[in-house]
Amino acid sequence: MIFDTNVHLGPWPFSPIAVRTGPELAAHLAAHGIQRAAVSHLGAVFLPDPTPANRHLFAATQRSRALVPVPIINPRLANWREQLAEAVAAGAPAVKLLPNYHNYQLRAKRLDAFMTALAAARLKLVLNLRLEDDRHKYFALRIKAVPVADVDAFLARFPQHHVLLSGASKPDLEKLAAKHANFSAELAFAEWINTYEAVLKKIPARRLLLGTCTPLLSTRGQVDKLRLAALPVATKKLIGETNARRFFAR
Repeated sequence: MIFDTNVHLGPWPFSPIAVRTGPELAAHLAAHGIQRAAVSHLGAVFLPDPTPANRHLFAATQRSRALVPVPIINPRLANWREQLAEAVAAGAPAVKLLPNYHNYQLRAKRLDAFMTALAAARLKLVLNLRLEDDRHKYFALRIKAVPVADVDAFLARFPQHHVLLSGASKPDLEKLAAKHANFSAELAFAEWINTYEAVLKKIPARRLLLGTCTPLLSTRGQVDKLRLAALPVATKKLIGETNARRFFAR
């Protein structure tokens, strides 16, 4: 089984991606060998309040064993506690943060209360650094990836939390791995020659997960990146399924 840790529903305003229903997304992933996926809603990226998009996500995944909801929360808004409460009520195992799109920094004091509430709710955290290649962005969208120095400070500030980093580059991950063990990472944006073999030189297999960033990146290409890696079958299973099941408790 493959467990994809970086999948999205909904439209993207700068690219003609496929906008699928929950069943259509599950069928698309299954066609590429993915039986389970952690899914967020792209509508939550640009809406002033992510709540409506998260509710669409919960409805789309409610009856699906294949799709695990990971709502996007904006702790900069006054209603972030209500956003968390809805995530808990929907049975989400984790939530996702997008600091660069939601106009706050990981060094913000407000995250102290948020991380405390997250732990009390027994929710895991997915921290997204980028959603698309900086070279491919719409020219007027001047949103850069979350700075690795901010992620470094965040991991040091909350050592009791084991965070899943999404959208990190290989150089980002290597810098962070030299100082921190309280994170795992999916490798959709860690493009390199023999990506998994290269990253494994710095980060153990138990902390690596498969992510495709569907539909913003190629589902097939990301699956093949692991499938064609020169790694033992047991290592591929760890990265492609076991670690994700452990992190999301699914």
